[in-house]
Amino acid sequence: MDLDRFAALAEAYGGDVSRWPESVREAAALLMSADPAATAPLLAVQSDLDWALDSWRPPAASAALQAAILAGAPAERRGPAWRGWIWRTGLGAGLMAAGAAGVMAGVVVSGAIAPVGEMEVITAAVSAYDSLDVELVGDV
Repeated sequence: MDLDRFAALAEAYGGDVSRWPESVREAAALLMSADPAATAPLLAVQSDLDWALDSWRPPAASAALQAAILAGAPAERRGPAWRGWIWRTGLGAGLMAAGAAGVMAGVVVSGAIAPVGEMEVITAAVSAYDSLDVELVGDV
């Protein structure tokens, strides 16, 4: 690290080297130990600026400003409490109706597909075997 890079880092990150990126701290420490006469004044100037920036606090807002901000804020809008209750109840009833309709549709469809008598069970079982491609192994 050269002195120009050190000065740029001090200006960017301040006079406290522990606040600098970890990747450049070791190189900065080597330069500080090799040339303390050049690096110490750079860190001192930046430390003074750090102190000034750290000690500054924004002024508190006056009571008149706070009152003006609160007066300009929109009023809270609240509807009657029963509207929320009815909306949630209607949503729950709609979900229950959709679930019941799904169950009923499943029962109707399964009743139309499922075989009813003994012959239909045998026919359904045999037709399932006919649709399969079965290869016979060896001589039968």
